Amino acid sequence: MEGLNIDNVLLPEEIEGLFEGGQEQEEPTGTPSPEEEKEKKETTEEVDANNLFPESVGSEEEKEHKEKEDTTPKGDGSSPKTDFYSSIAKALKEDGIFPDLDDDTVNGIKDPEGLLELVKKQIAAGLDETQKRVNDALEAGVEPDAVHYYERAISQMDGIKEEDITNEETGEELRKQLILRDFMNRGYSKERAEREVQKSLNAGTDVEDAKESLVEIKKFLKKQYEDLVASAKEETEKAENQRKKDLEDLKSSMLDDKEVFGDLKVDKATRQKALDTISKPVWKDPETGDYYTALQKYEKENRLDFLKYVGLIFTLTDGFKSLDGLVQEKQKKEARKGISALEKVINSTQRTNDGNLQYVTGVDDKESYLGKGITLDI
Repeated sequence: MEGLNIDNVLLPEEIEGLFEGGQEQEEPTGTPSPEEEKEKKETTEEVDANNLFPESVGSEEEKEHKEKEDTTPKGDGSSPKTDFYSSIAKALKEDGIFPDLDDDTVNGIKDPEGLLELVKKQIAAGLDETQKRVNDALEAGVEPDAVHYYERAISQMDGIKEEDITNEETGEELRKQLILRDFMNRGYSKERAEREVQKSLNAGTDVEDAKESLVEIKKFLKKQYEDLVASAKEETEKAENQRKKDLEDLKSSMLDDKEVFGDLKVDKATRQKALDTISKPVWKDPETGDYYTALQKYEKENRLDFLKYVGLIFTLTDGFKSLDGLVQEKQKKEARKGISALEKVINSTQRTNDGNLQYVTGVDDKESYLGKGITLDI
């Protein structure tokens, strides 16, 4: 343990592998026995949600079971839909994928949510303590860097043995660092913690003090880690509840408010279509796996156009308050077109020698117009 520094320690390879895209841990040296190979495959093979069912699921026994279900008389309380999910759970148990399931649990699976929860629990049950801790932290929303830091520190402390502390040649520096870190964790300044270390050395109690400090450091790290995970879970839960509330408020606003942009009335079908545009996932990014709504997809693929059009609409509608800017501009355009057409007609009309319009009666009379003075001969 010469030169060991608990502030700068490398994570063992089996922990480091947790942060490198789920890569498998390196195999130990030597040729494993067939039994070890079989055990390793059973414990490391990941469950593919798209290929959960081996060929045996479609065996004659299963077909016979399904035929019996199809011929079950109506009104006996059974439901083909609920039996479907429990039959999946039963197949997982019989084929050895989840061998520890009991019959009550299997028969209690009635919907896809129940089956999904069962699969999650079974997968989690196969994880070791470290993997569970990492999985819980990441699911809670803890940043990977923070998870990496605490896992590395905990792994380092777990790797320190009693003989490392008691070693007369290399153990003194380790003992000093352990005692120093323990006092600093308690809130002591570095200077005062160093004095406490020196007191321990002078009194000859540094070995026992270092052993006790190691225990306290482990407790301190795990408590900090647990508090971080708990805080992240709370924040994640708050964010999820707020997201659900925002979605409900948005849905209520879009479907209940018949007038938008001031007094413009929009039918319910159009409002529903607009809601789907901003809330219903329609596309999955093949690179990240993230889902996008129609509006988000357009923004992702046409970022500059999206900003341009939003900016123009925001300006022309006075901050999304009124469509007058758009309507008035269209009215002005139509008026200009009408005036232009009128000018064209006037300019193409025959005129008299003095420049006046040639009236349809052929009479140069400003009071004359089509229909004036006509008497119906009935």
